[in-house]
Amino acid sequence: MTVDVRLFAALRAAAGVPRVTVEAGTVGEVRRALEQRYGEPFASRLARSTAIVDEQAVDDDAVLSDGAEVAFLPPFSGG
Repeated sequence: MTVDVRLFAALRAAAGVPRVTVEAGTVGEVRRALEQRYGEPFASRLARSTAIVDEQAVDDDAVLSDGAEVAFLPPFSGG
């Protein structure tokens, strides 16, 4: 299945793009595909990121439908 992946903050900076498409059936497969595509330091930032699918937080076992929108939100700090 093809899914649309949105990247934010440090992930966007590490990948150099705000959005990509990936062939994957689960969120975990999306993570692995992105880690392979972008390497470090992207992979370490992705490991600490929250996955959001169609506006719902999910874990890596979440099954994706064709055309789903997956977003990864790295931890934010602020004050």
